[in-house]
Amino acid sequence: MRYLSSFPRLLPALGLSLLLLPGCYSRSDMKTEEGTATKTPSDVPPTEVPGAVPVRTPEPTAEAATTQPLQAVNVFLEVSGSMEGFMPKTGAGGENTKFQQHVAQFLSEVNRTSAARQKTFYRIKERPYKDSYQAISGTVRSGIQQPAKSTDIPSVLDTLMTNYYRPGTVSILISDFIYSPKNAGAIPYIKTDIADALSQSGEKSDLAVSVYGYTSDFRGTYYPALVASGKKTNCCDTEIPYYIWVVGPAGAVRQFDAALLEQQPAKQAHFGVTYPQPNYSLLSKFQNKGSWYYGDAGASKRNAESYRVIAVSEASPQQPIEFVVGLDLGQLPGQYQDAAYLKQNLKLQGVDTDAKLLDVFAATDQNRASSGPESKFTHFAKVRLTKQPKAARPLVLRLQDQRPAWVAQWTTKNDATPAPKTFALSSLLDGLEAQGGAEKKPIFEVPLTLQPAE
Repeated sequence: MRYLSSFPRLLPALGLSLLLLPGCYSRSDMKTEEGTATKTPSDVPPTEVPGAVPVRTPEPTAEAATTQPLQAVNVFLEVSGSMEGFMPKTGAGGENTKFQQHVAQFLSEVNRTSAARQKTFYRIKERPYKDSYQAISGTVRSGIQQPAKSTDIPSVLDTLMTNYYRPGTVSILISDFIYSPKNAGAIPYIKTDIADALSQSGEKSDLAVSVYGYTSDFRGTYYPALVASGKKTNCCDTEIPYYIWVVGPAGAVRQFDAALLEQQPAKQAHFGVTYPQPNYSLLSKFQNKGSWYYGDAGASKRNAESYRVIAVSEASPQQPIEFVVGLDLGQLPGQYQDAAYLKQNLKLQGVDTDAKLLDVFAATDQNRASSGPESKFTHFAKVRLTKQPKAARPLVLRLQDQRPAWVAQWTTKNDATPAPKTFALSSLLDGLEAQGGAEKKPIFEVPLTLQPAE
């Protein structure tokens, strides 16, 4: 949300009073605007074992998480001057940008989807204006006819939270998300401004935000975040980032993400979104080693896709055992299915054991085509141990929720030179993260039990 140099830049939102500055918009503005939106193992429960690893209560299964269509989707497209380069007026040769191709298709999918009952579209200028799908799509395709003087990220977020935050409803914000403080002294407060804006209408315990990042060629005037850097004309020789933010209750955000955003490649970061516990099972005939078997009650008569107990007959440094846990992560966003992310953030924790996570890897075409139970899973975690358990002990695979590496790579403190980076992006996302409290919950936990053979 860069500012045109011919207009004064708005002060950053340092509290509610600044959210109501002239040139921004607030809750009162919106009141007059047309269209105001209206199973943990039962054999040896880990938490009952002395010294057990605390295990979070599992989320509902993927089937239980299936819900009715969303009540409403509100789409907001920023049309300030800094966005003109993404949506240039059509040239003689009919050229368009990647932004125009992508966003036009995305708007069409939103308009046609059966995943939501009501779809409403808005232009964000000094404040949101209700528009039709046809008009918004036409702006994306043909260019911004009358660009806004300025927009202000905290004011936008405050308005979305105050006027559009409803059960079963998501707000979609399409913007370059440039926070443009009047002077560098305001930069340290960006995190605070974003966190304040999201909580101005009261705490929302289920608030979630998904961030999807893209880059596009850019043909127009480039406005750096800090006015002292000066605008750049005839830009650019490099691609410029833009973003889609999905804001709303956690369940609604998860549902919208899965329906309309997971099918297209993008950088991702998720804040406050919760997911069902994935299906998982031990696999005794898949890359296993050593002397162990399923220790689940009635294991010989059970479906071979839900084993949780490892019964170890013998284990030593000379005779180690290895076993693989199959994980179906198909219900999770792409960020949490990425092998590099899993290798770094999937952790194994146990009590009185030397069990070690050896590897995490995605299923291959061969695995998926197999007639064995491994064909049911998208990913696998291989574990090794050399110490014979003395009694039943819990073992937990836990996926930590960590900031993806791309955020730091896309962040810059000085965007005077056009580049595929966004001014203060990390600080913006710090403000989103602050809504979740000091303790980050894991994305999922899958409890197992390790015990000696009978």
